[in-house]
Amino acid sequence: MSLPLLALGPHIFTIAPLNFQAIKRDTEAKWPSIARFGARPGRQFTGFGEDPISISGLLFPEEMGGREAYEAIRATQAAAQPVLMVGWATASAARVFGKVVILRISDTQSIISREGQGRRVEYEITVAPYPDSGRLGLFN
Repeated sequence: MSLPLLALGPHIFTIAPLNFQAIKRDTEAKWPSIARFGARPGRQFTGFGEDPISISGLLFPEEMGGREAYEAIRATQAAAQPVLMVGWATASAARVFGKVVILRISDTQSIISREGQGRRVEYEITVAPYPDSGRLGLFN
């Protein structure tokens, strides 16, 4: 088994069979404009956004496997429970992102086999922080 790259709850992403090619992170701080008489508008901090993270990848299930592991992520999403997300920079160093909820899972299956399944599966999983404490900025 190869070294883990990322863990999304019980689901471990590695080089093969369940891998990913990109992680996209969006962070937002809300500073709405406030009109001021006779002056330019001011800004006031009102909190943070949803800060989603998108994990995208490409699977070739017939050649490398991974279909069962990918579909198991949908089962975790259906359980509607937050999971811990951890990423590894090296074999001994991990980055704990914290608890997240799986908002969306989408895929495009192409090169359809005789069994009606895609032999090429492009996917994207979108997660967002689950603030189980009063702590702000969970994904620092």
